[in-house]
Amino acid sequence: MKKIVFFILILIPALLFAGFDYKLELLSFKPTFTESSADRSRSALDFQYADVYKGYPTYFYQNETKFTLNDEGAWRVKPFFAVYHLGETLSLFRNTLYFDNFLSPISLGLEIHGSLTSVMEGEVADTIGYDGVYFYGISASVADMVAARFGYNHYCSHYGDGTYKYMEKEEAVTPGFSEWYKYLRMDSLLFGLSIKPIEYIRVYGDVSFDMPSTYVIPEIFSPSWTKYGARAEDVPDSYNNLIIDVGCEVEYPVFDSLGMTRLSYQMKAYEEGKIVYKEEDLAQAGRTKAFYDPNRPWEFEHTFNLAQEINDFISFDITWHIGRFMANMYYSTRTNYVSIGARLNYDGGVTLFDTRK
Repeated sequence: MKKIVFFILILIPALLFAGFDYKLELLSFKPTFTESSADRSRSALDFQYADVYKGYPTYFYQNETKFTLNDEGAWRVKPFFAVYHLGETLSLFRNTLYFDNFLSPISLGLEIHGSLTSVMEGEVADTIGYDGVYFYGISASVADMVAARFGYNHYCSHYGDGTYKYMEKEEAVTPGFSEWYKYLRMDSLLFGLSIKPIEYIRVYGDVSFDMPSTYVIPEIFSPSWTKYGARAEDVPDSYNNLIIDVGCEVEYPVFDSLGMTRLSYQMKAYEEGKIVYKEEDLAQAGRTKAFYDPNRPWEFEHTFNLAQEINDFISFDITWHIGRFMANMYYSTRTNYVSIGARLNYDGGVTLFDTRK
């Protein structure tokens, strides 16, 4: 990190004397690496109405222990689920060089993003669950066509009031349930690459991978080579607990009086799919403890998003998701939903120095 700071503060300004134009931004709300609007855990400011037409959570797991919600049919009669994202992405100390070459401009800086995603039941009275995510690292781009990011990523899910409500019975929470249990990836590494081959099309990919010090919950998904060790049987050293997402975006100003129209698709793949943990799958295999099955496929999610910018500050979008429930705590439930909502957009910032002006 010290070398990176030295490069930003000393070497890049020195290049000014070599005929480069140079801009230094203290912060910018327009990130070097743009998150996809189809990412359900995106760092954004938005509010959605969602119709879960398949896969209402009626149970959940803590490792291999299954907990069933008492009034499991109650959520189905609600008119909708409400989802909001409260977050933002910032580029900090971004250095940009402009010069007479097809590689121009070249940018390098620090990047952070964080978000809280909350899911509420239909009456918007009880929180079903909420996810917290943040990333910090470095990002770079070349020619406004290729961008990359690398750094630490944290993802953590929590149970909410709604979960407790449907577990309460005679004023006692279901025995054995741990309120502090989470779906957690603490300090994994994340690498992302984005390519814009032509003006209106972008393709991208991210991979999140664990380190020996990464803390994983549920522990049955933990690789054997981490300091916490695997809790599932037969986990080979080759298991990395990878989470990979790839996607593409097509955007075009369809309406002259409005902003961009954007169609996005994202596929997310979890290596966790190779861990057998559900009670019905264990019974079928004649096992009682979670185990690794090399013949099982990864778990996949698919998300489609159509967004229309109204002006520089707001856009409306509709999302179709096939995969997990909106709150990742219910990872064992396969859910399909459609949501519609509004998002606030802002791409301002603070520029400290710009030789082009």
